Amino acid sequence: MEVISEIFRCVAQGLPEDWASAHMIVDLATPGDATGKVRYLVFRKDAADKPESFTPCDTDGPPTALIGLREQEPVERRGWTTARLVLERDGSFRLNYDFPPK
Repeated sequence: MEVISEIFRCVAQGLPEDWASAHMIVDLATPGDATGKVRYLVFRKDAADKPESFTPCDTDGPPTALIGLREQEPVERRGWTTARLVLERDGSFRLNYDFPPK
């Protein structure tokens, strides 16, 4: 929870006032990579079907923190290639992973 709160503090600085949900999507080329591509998308209250890019306080810090969470996960859950963190305006969040096919 501490890492998610840290990420939110940075992400929140780039959000428009009418945001409904903020998405951070981290794509790694291969499982276990220390860096990858990141996208920041926001969905506004009255335009839930039109994501927009936004810039948080630091573009590198949040994905680095998210990748760092791997160390706290069970070994079998560390091999993800995509992580999607969705932050909702009400304070709830979802963190989903995609894994390469076996």
